[in-house]
Amino acid sequence: MDGVHMKHAEGYSQEVRDYIGTHVMRLCLLELFAFEFMQTDPNWANFLYNSHTHKIALLDFGASRAFGKEFLDKYLLVLKGAMEGDREACRHWSTELGFLTGYEADVMTQAHVDSVLEIGKPFRATGVYDFGDQDVSSNVRSAIPVMLRHRLTPPPEETYSLHRKLSGAFLLCIKLRARVPCQDLFKDITSRYTFRDGQRLTY
Repeated sequence: MDGVHMKHAEGYSQEVRDYIGTHVMRLCLLELFAFEFMQTDPNWANFLYNSHTHKIALLDFGASRAFGKEFLDKYLLVLKGAMEGDREACRHWSTELGFLTGYEADVMTQAHVDSVLEIGKPFRATGVYDFGDQDVSSNVRSAIPVMLRHRLTPPPEETYSLHRKLSGAFLLCIKLRARVPCQDLFKDITSRYTFRDGQRLTY
């Protein structure tokens, strides 16, 4: 299988780096809300980019896992709330999903919702989101001490591997300084997701 490791892709043109970042983000969303099955290893040495075919190849499926509809339904509504900047939706669906119990101190609830909104920032931006000019990672890190001190329940088991992969995708886009149409990708892919009750999102 031919190609260049993603960790060496920084030297490509802006156009190619945007292409790689866009398709990596697209893949993450498809894995969740179309395939319902994700390769969760964020080691980008496992990915190759072929500049001749313009395709991204995955070498290792050892850390793959499926996600159940009950989890995905609620997780999608958390992300939708984050995309729309809706603090109450983020709090409500985070509680339904098990991130929160509903009995947390206000400082914990606020820190959790703040971090969810930060993760949703690329999807909230209209047009392209410039990962070369972002503060998401530092803002999320600033909330971690509060959440560690005041958390009453561990995060849902599924999110450990899922967030490892999503953070890897974000960090790769940051490394590439990619400009990615995150909101368009999110709306396009999640509008085709079918909830357990047969409903779909409309935007």
